[in-house]
Amino acid sequence: MQNKSGFSTIIAILITAFLTVLWAGMLNLFITENSMSHFLSDGISAYMSAEWALEYTLLKSSNHREGFSDTITDSDAESSLLQNPLSEIKKTTISSTLRASDTSYTGSIIPGSFDIIPLFYDAGERIQDSSKNPNKNTSDIIKTIDFVVTQNGDINWNIIGNDTNGKTYGISGIGSSTKSFGNISSAVITQGVSKQMDTNIMIANTKSIQNFLNTYDNNYLILSNISSTPIQYHITSSNGFALPVRSISTSSTVGKSKQNIDFNENRSRLFDILKYSIFNK
Repeated sequence: MQNKSGFSTIIAILITAFLTVLWAGMLNLFITENSMSHFLSDGISAYMSAEWALEYTLLKSSNHREGFSDTITDSDAESSLLQNPLSEIKKTTISSTLRASDTSYTGSIIPGSFDIIPLFYDAGERIQDSSKNPNKNTSDIIKTIDFVVTQNGDINWNIIGNDTNGKTYGISGIGSSTKSFGNISSAVITQGVSKQMDTNIMIANTKSIQNFLNTYDNNYLILSNISSTPIQYHITSSNGFALPVRSISTSSTVGKSKQNIDFNENRSRLFDILKYSIFNK
């Protein structure tokens, strides 16, 4: 009788252990599935926030001129505008960086192509530590008053600009692999051609790049590669210029899920018509 009782006890213990292991496994599976579900949900929410940050940054840049750069961090007031209402119970961190101007840039131009570099940039007006005013009519245009370009081959260049009456003028030349060109040295002289667009008058004259930039506004530097090989160039300026390519990087973290979005745009293509300028050689 005691043997049967002991055997029953052992069976009960084994069944209890089996049920405990089974229950623990099911609980672990449930916790894992629940964790994955929350992670996926947080990932969707984080992606939505990062995408909103990108759209908001694009909207801000559309209210400003070329070269407008901006940074939004989680501590900025603007970050609260981008919060996903579905993730209010979880901390959401959002950041956005728009890079469209700099003091140094290296580019490469394939044969038959070109880059257009605005010789100015929109500094905007700061409304807090990092972010800038998103509204129109808050521009702070900084002119590029000095620059130097170096390249590893012959490259055609021209600069066009406007006077106060909106008339268009330009100068042009060729930069070779043996020297740089730019207006840091006032001795750099180039043969230029100016055209008053409303009267179709063309005037040949001699003008330094420095003098041209000081005289006119909305200046654009056009670099054209008419050779059969790619040409790499490097441009520097102490007071900055707008980049031919702008980039936006946004990031959002919800819970343990983080999503990043990178956006790049070749701005030269927006000024495609300028490559047909009469100032091209």
